[in-house]
Amino acid sequence: MNLSMKNSGLIRGLIYPVQFDDDPRTGIDRVLQLVVGRRALDASPEEYLAAIREALASNDNLADLIPQDHPEEVIRVFLTATGEAIEMKWGLH
Repeated sequence: MNLSMKNSGLIRGLIYPVQFDDDPRTGIDRVLQLVVGRRALDASPEEYLAAIREALASNDNLADLIPQDHPEEVIRVFLTATGEAIEMKWGLH
């Protein structure tokens, strides 16, 4: 499965604020506040969570969505943790 164009943009929005962090997971609270909480890219927390789920299920190389140095595994771990944080903060499943 390939990531849709819309969800690809949402995933870029989640990765962008942490692209230079040594460990992107340390920036999850910032991403929740600045991106998800502010409904950046005109998307709800539910839409971000759906984008994360689609991204993690896809065969796409998520680390290549924006220029950054983290390997695929690190980006997937970050997105998994971000999805869990969205579920907890907004009570989603």
